[in-house]
Amino acid sequence: MEMPQRVSIRYKDKTYGTSEIRLKTLRLGLQLWEEQTKPRKTELYEFISTALKQVDRQDRFMFSLLFIELSDLIRDSTFDRSMKEDLIKTAFKEFACALTDFEDAAK
Repeated sequence: MEMPQRVSIRYKDKTYGTSEIRLKTLRLGLQLWEEQTKPRKTELYEFISTALKQVDRQDRFMFSLLFIELSDLIRDSTFDRSMKEDLIKTAFKEFACALTDFEDAAK
């Protein structure tokens, strides 16, 4: 599956296209180790949560692809194994919380 190229969002007064969403997600995902004690208050959570509100239903699958990319990047990094596991777990939790909160608010 390919990322939809027409997607764009606004976050903190800046516009992001698909490539920039991808880069911002990866950068925020790698910052998670600094923020692990604050679940649901990380900037990754805020970014994904904000983005979800602006993306059409048919394009929301891109967030699954972003998580897969982020996991691959972490897995291929030089971090030690336990750090990789912590980052992937935390990133997954942030993605899952953002998606769940978004879906709960939509009901």
